[in-house]
Amino acid sequence: MYTGTLIDDLIRTVECAEQRTHQAADPVELEHWYAASHELMPVEPSLVGVA
Repeated sequence: MYTGTLIDDLIRTVECAEQRTHQAADPVELEHWYAASHELMPVEPSLVGVA
């Protein structure tokens, strides 16, 4: 049943998602994630330059 609050509900949902995003953006946590995702991978010399 339509209650006429669809826009308000959507805005409230977006605001909650933004708050969770800002809370999760702890600088120490982000540094750890960045470092883990940019570790050097071992390289197979015979495959260097192969795409």
